[in-house]
Amino acid sequence: MAETITVDPGFLQRPPIQRLLGRSALYEALALALAYPDDDTVARVEALAEDLRGHPVVVGRRLDDALDRLCSALRDVDAGRLAPVHFVLFEGSVLCSPHETEYIRDPLAKAAQLADIAGFYGAFGLKVSRRHQTTPDEICTELEFMALLTRKEAYAAIREWSEHQAVARDAGRRFLESHLGRWSGAFAAALCDHADEAAGTRDDPAAARWFHAVGDLLRAVVQAEMDEMGVHPSLLTARYQDLDEGSLVCPMTGETSPEEDLPLGGALGVIRATE
Repeated sequence: MAETITVDPGFLQRPPIQRLLGRSALYEALALALAYPDDDTVARVEALAEDLRGHPVVVGRRLDDALDRLCSALRDVDAGRLAPVHFVLFEGSVLCSPHETEYIRDPLAKAAQLADIAGFYGAFGLKVSRRHQTTPDEICTELEFMALLTRKEAYAAIREWSEHQAVARDAGRRFLESHLGRWSGAFAAALCDHADEAAGTRDDPAAARWFHAVGDLLRAVVQAEMDEMGVHPSLLTARYQDLDEGSLVCPMTGETSPEEDLPLGGALGVIRATE
């Protein structure tokens, strides 16, 4: 049976804990915003975004304007309008690849990066879910992992486990430097560049505004994280179009042990519990 702990609500309101919870919620909101949209996913993004408005981590990092644009764009769309544009962007025409290794030319480097990402997940007892047919380097999965790491860091801080907290923070810093921080800027730029084109297939400028807002917030959040942690990765600047689309294969596909999904949803409950 899982251990249940009781936490003084006042402890959760302490600035260091709130900062960690806010960071986790930002990562989670972005992961959900870039996932295939359905009614539940859109509702969860809206709830997280509203919880984050005025949050110290948003105000302190000057993310207010980008978050406000996201909230404003969300009011004009729903899952039914976003889904076909999402498909064109990431699955149909693949105008904007959501996979880190699509931004790497060398096939051997691609394989090494996939293995390294899987190693980060495995160190925390996680595997990419085969049910969702994705790969370790997919943008939502990487963002979800960062959301989990910051939640683990918050939990360790609450329990006063300084060593555990340091492990989670160091893993986040190294993952930003080796993976998410290297390519998320190029991905965000491509998303903003192609949002109008993809939405134009549906004559839906509101959907284009939404994906522009998501790309802008992603770029701002990851840059703020890297600035705070003193991370200066070797940047990947563009996707290589000469790679075979659909060639990425999860290196854990052949494993038979049960997988554990990266748990989207946790930050929302914690954030609400602190209000």
